[in-house]
Formats: sequence, C-alpha cells, structure tokens
Amino acid sequence: MITTKRLIIKPYKLEDSENFFNILSSNKEHLFDYFANMIKLNDSLESTKKYFEQKDLDWKENKSYAYGIFKKESKELIGHISVREIDWKIPKGELAYFIFKQHNGNNYATEALTAFKSWCFASKKFNRLFMKIAEENTASIKVAERSGFVYEGLLKKDYRKREQDLIDMNIYGYTEDLTLERTNSQNADFSKLIVELDANLASRNGEMQEYFNQFNKLDSIKHVIIAYVNGTAVGCGAIKQFDAESVEVKRMFVSEEFRGRSIASKILNELENWAKELGYVSTVLETSNVQVEAVRLYTKSGYAVTENYGQYAGIETSICFRKELEF
Repeated sequence: MITTKRLIIKPYKLEDSENFFNILSSNKEHLFDYFANMIKLNDSLESTKKYFEQKDLDWKENKSYAYGIFKKESKELIGHISVREIDWKIPKGELAYFIFKQHNGNNYATEALTAFKSWCFASKKFNRLFMKIAEENTASIKVAERSGFVYEGLLKKDYRKREQDLIDMNIYGYTEDLTLERTNSQNADFSKLIVELDANLASRNGEMQEYFNQFNKLDSIKHVIIAYVNGTAVGCGAIKQFDAESVEVKRMFVSEEFRGRSIASKILNELENWAKELGYVSTVLETSNVQVEAVRLYTKSGYAVTENYGQYAGIETSICFRKELEF
C-alpha cells in the first residue's frame, strides 16, 4: 500500500469489484478514447470480477501491478494506476493511469503518479518507466511533466482511437541518474535538506531532540556530500573531525520519496572514501534506537556497536557505532 498526503494507492480486492464496475460504467464516455480495452474487459459485473482475479494473479506473478487510487479520508475510489508490459531484464514497464471525471481538477493525478513512480523504483527496483500519451491529451502531458517524466520521442501511427485513423503517440520516460557532490555546510541545498532532517528527527525523538540539536551545529561541519537525482537534491551526509585518527558521520538523510534506492549507503561510502583521503582511519557515529532504518544501514555497512561516547554517554536511546576503514 502506498500513502500520500491525501491518497491511498493499493491493490484491488475482489470486494472492490462492484464499486469499480459502477464507477467505470458511469465514466465510459470520459475514458473510452484511451482505455477502450479496459472498458470492454469490464462490460459486466461478472467480467469485472474476472478482471480483478486476473490482476491479482498478475500481481502475484510480477507480470503487472494494477492499483486503485482512493481518498485517504473517505476511502472513496477515484482512479486507477498500473504498470504493465514489464521487462525484468532492465527492469522497465509501461505506466498508465486515469482519474474518474468527477474528481478531475484536484491534482490527484500528479500526486498519485509521483508516489506510484517512487514505489516502482524503491520497492520493485525499476530502472525505467514510460508512458504513451496522445499529443492532443495536454492534461496528461502536464501531469507527466510535473511528475518528472520527460519527452523522449514520437511513435508514428501507434494507436487507433475509437474507429478513427491511427494516431501518433508521444513517449514520456522517467529514469533516475544519481550524482554525489562534495561540498560544505554553506551549500543552499544542504541547508534545505537539513530543515527536512530536523523536522523528521523532531517527530521521532520528541523533546529529546532539543538536547541533540546543540551537537548538530553546521558551523563545525566542513565536509558535506549531497546526493542529486536528475538534478534535485534528495539526500546528504557529512563528516567532522572526532579525534586525530577518526571522523564522526553527521547529518545523514534521504528525502522520504527517494528512500529504498540505496542512496544512503552510497552517501556513506563516499563519506568514508573522503575520510580516507583526508588521512583518517576510522569513523564513529550516533543514531537513535527508534531509527530502525539507520541502525540497519550502519550494521549492513560494517559498523559495530561501541560504547556511547561523549555527549551520548548515559543516553539510553542512543546507539553509537564505530568502523575501521579499509585501505
């Protein structure tokens, strides 16, 4: 299940079939131009039940993923999104979606597409998604562009709309290109990410975070790594001198939308390489026991739990780690 600020995006259940059939039937004219096959496959309640059973089987066999888009508060079904034609050798797939007519104009499509795209990359490890969009479908083109898809080319005479002549289809694709930049704490992108990080930590650590804030002053940090995906800053990390032979890893963070792509481990690895170039032989760090993902990352990256050091001594929620760097 995928959640956003306003939406829940989840696989269909058989009990959704009657609701889906009724709403789809009332949207036939709205959807027929580009979803004629789906409408034909759902021409009766019984056929919709079979459609849902097939989609459930396809989901289990990783052939395609068809999800309903629901309002978070009311649980109302408002649309559909799927990825199909999956080539697991890449992996890549074709993405399609629609919002029922009565819910258009609320930016639900962009919200759903952005979240579903992120899920495909984080949970299913896709390397590419693409959409076919008719040139006249300007609303869908805008949604694709707002969601990070870029125009890649034109497929000539690729789709027959109703009984008309074949029409051309634009291809919009999405891939993720990760770059790591070495910088310092004065970097504006770093400052923006730190605002996100501090808000996240405050929600997790509560009042205790006020105590930790005094040890996270940026003026003492001179070595910063920022991760960019397609030019957007999505994660960061830093190191500062701990003693003559060690540095402390600080301010590790990846924006929620981009988690699950091993970005944090790549930032950490680059920080360790930088530390070695600076002549240090080990790293130390502290994290909270409520940050399960961080504990998992550091353990997986070869860090060993050590005695709580300095300001973290005696703090039960703190876990300190140490790693001897390999040369």
